[in-house]
Amino acid sequence: MPMRIRQLPIPGLLSLVVALAGSLSWPTDARAATPPESDIPGVVLPGPVATGQLGGPIYDVVYRLNVQPGYVIVAGLTGAAGTDFDLYLFDATATTVVSNTGLLAKSTGPASSENLSYPSFAGGTYYLDLNGASDVEGTYTLTVQLIADQAAPIASLLLADGKPSVNTTTVTVRLTAFASLSGIAQMAFSPDGVSFGPWQTYTVQTSWTFPAGDGVKALWAKVLSGVGVESAPTKGSVVLDTQPPLPTSINPSPGSFVTSLRPAFTVKFNEPMDPASWNQLGLVVQAASGARVDGAYTYDAPSRTGTFVPSVDLTPGSPYVVTIGQVRDIAGNTIDPLSSWTVTPFLPTSLSISAVPSIVPAGAGIALTGTASGLDGADVILEARQGSSTGALGFGPYLPVGGRLSVNLVPVMNTWYRWRYFGTPTTAPAASPEVRVLVRRNVVLRGVDPTATRTVRTGARVTLTAQVGPSGPAASLSFRLYRYDGARRAYVYYRSFGRTTDANGRATLWWTPTAGRYYWRVSSLSSAEFANNISPVYRWTVLGG
Repeated sequence: MPMRIRQLPIPGLLSLVVALAGSLSWPTDARAATPPESDIPGVVLPGPVATGQLGGPIYDVVYRLNVQPGYVIVAGLTGAAGTDFDLYLFDATATTVVSNTGLLAKSTGPASSENLSYPSFAGGTYYLDLNGASDVEGTYTLTVQLIADQAAPIASLLLADGKPSVNTTTVTVRLTAFASLSGIAQMAFSPDGVSFGPWQTYTVQTSWTFPAGDGVKALWAKVLSGVGVESAPTKGSVVLDTQPPLPTSINPSPGSFVTSLRPAFTVKFNEPMDPASWNQLGLVVQAASGARVDGAYTYDAPSRTGTFVPSVDLTPGSPYVVTIGQVRDIAGNTIDPLSSWTVTPFLPTSLSISAVPSIVPAGAGIALTGTASGLDGADVILEARQGSSTGALGFGPYLPVGGRLSVNLVPVMNTWYRWRYFGTPTTAPAASPEVRVLVRRNVVLRGVDPTATRTVRTGARVTLTAQVGPSGPAASLSFRLYRYDGARRAYVYYRSFGRTTDANGRATLWWTPTAGRYYWRVSSLSSAEFANNISPVYRWTVLGG
């Protein structure tokens, strides 16, 4: 709807231009004998609803209202169909509606449905100007309410767009605040939550500069509503981190050989990383020719570990050059350049081993078996590590038949066994786990039949000589005596004596018994060379007198 241009007599127009030069905000006419409601101070607002005529020859209708501090003015204007009415709000400094002086708010759409809301911090006198913006006259309805807004506004603070850490001292500050009626007018900030800076015009986004020094940085903020009600302080924090990240583990380790043609390369870092930087060439793998290896990148945030798996098989036996790319932590710090290293893939091989039985008496045989894969018909050797020795002896070679290995032998003492394959320029070396076979030495009492009960008299000296075979290293023995308990009707442990065998594998104990029924057993304690063992039971009946 076009704005109407108000035509005035020339003398009146000239005098108005002289009086109001530089202060007009829209075209208007000088008014002769205008009614009191057409200009400030207008008429007192009669109540929450006011109606009347506006437009055509009626340019303005002004209402005056008094507002208490802390109240919000809520005003709405509607007009008859075809009209175009506008709504203006002035404070007590205004003297006329044809000047911008004292203008606080306005609603000037192209129709007659206008509204505005304005908080009154200090209260006082206000003027509502209803302006007929076209030559069409019609009825208007004005609704005005004054409502107290004493509810504290709510504010929340977000630093650095929510990033947990940054590498610069200046960060963005997003202060989101809400007041139900009067809106947010001002804000203030504090570096310690106690001393706040001056109030300043509220804006959703600003910035703040923290002092230098890595660590947690915090900022507090509070806001004022349009009627001066203060919010509770809200706090935001961010970690200032200016140190570059470091790898804490690299797998496969630099210079290593891997038994896979598509090995999973992993790098664990000392702090959380930006996944996007890892996924964009976070690890660079190149052939010796310079050709880059493509693959899949993944980043696991909980473990701070990046993984790269080649999408094609690597060439067995050929070294590949590896380095970490320009990855960065979540604060934006880029890792310091690292020296490159090599990793060499091989065709995978494997060996397994088992021993049956795994515990044997001295002189008994065992069967060692196993499986072999990836060896392509090559020989393996059998390594044996005896007793406490740290070195192994090699036997063989042995040729897998149908992927299986087998050999029978007699261990002379406790022995660790494993199969070993030394590899080729393109196949990986392999070794089975070690399997241990325990050997028990025989333990007996010389000259005593375990199937018979010997009879001696009280006070007689009985010689007990233990024999351990094979003799080998000295053995620690325990002579254990049991005595028959008539009340329990069972043999009960009585006492024991420790001895060590001589070069012939013998140890002697002298026993002077008292009357009763007894039996002896001799235990050979375990050592690095032999497993423990125990003799048969040897019985005595000792007669009194």
